[in-house]
Amino acid sequence: MSEYTNIYYSEKMLEFKGKFPDTPERLTAIVEYIKNSDLKHKFVKPKPAKRKDLERVHNERYLDEIKNYKRINMYFPDEPIDKHTYSVASLAAGAAIDAAHCALKHKRFSFALTRPKGNHAGRDFFGGYAYINNMAVAVANLLDEKKAKRALIIDFDAHFCNGTNNIFVNDERVYVLSMHQHADSVYPYIGREKESTKRMRYYETRLWITDKEYYEKFRDVASKFINEVEPDVIGVSAGFNSYYKDIFFGTVSRIRHPRTYLKIGRAVHLKAKELGIPVFGVLEGGYWIDDLGELVYNFLTGMSENKKEPLPDVVSEEHV
Repeated sequence: MSEYTNIYYSEKMLEFKGKFPDTPERLTAIVEYIKNSDLKHKFVKPKPAKRKDLERVHNERYLDEIKNYKRINMYFPDEPIDKHTYSVASLAAGAAIDAAHCALKHKRFSFALTRPKGNHAGRDFFGGYAYINNMAVAVANLLDEKKAKRALIIDFDAHFCNGTNNIFVNDERVYVLSMHQHADSVYPYIGREKESTKRMRYYETRLWITDKEYYEKFRDVASKFINEVEPDVIGVSAGFNSYYKDIFFGTVSRIRHPRTYLKIGRAVHLKAKELGIPVFGVLEGGYWIDDLGELVYNFLTGMSENKKEPLPDVVSEEHV
């Protein structure tokens, strides 16, 4: 049977103009690249998340402030929140829910192509151009609706997922693995490896890390933690701002090869397939528009079963 990857996306997500470098052109660049690629895919229009889904992870007053937005404009004049932010962020969260449900129902990887990003949004705070935590909304929906009992979130954005951590730090049903740039060097300046707990694992990468180092560290820690947790579902918060050209938020690395993201996806895919765990993904950071489509394409290819020629089970360095 010919498999394809469902990609949940709507042009309505472009209505929120945001602020450089988090602009609508990020998504259009990805969409154009995917449409012209060999990835077997299907773009699916998502449904907005319901208010009750948002309130699973954010408090009511916080959501009202985002929706009404004018007080935020007054006190945070540099924050690009506008009349479209709440509706677009709700749609992005809905895309994450739809991707999660698709992965569980059809037992194949699905992806939410979203903006604004979500992993810096906590229960009652925004930051890093994140207002509603898309991944958290999707995972909470699965757990509260009894579609899963234990979830693992893997976040490889260059920045620590402080919002996701804030939401789930006391939720025994959720495990988080964040691999991010050294905490002292980049926003939000927390997430130190030594502060890891049984459920919350923080892995800092050194400055100027190379492709080989990055992939091998990710493969080893992710595989070990997946085995340890044995989750019912894995949600991958996929950030591509660890790429060497992506300097807008202070990222410093030597990750030069788009296929490194293929290898990351492949590592998660093979381990999840081995254990029979459904996986879905949500877009987080990634701002170098010239190459962003290729980076996302490689990750989706690594996570998929549908490339014309099968990928090797072990992607060695010479394949990069």
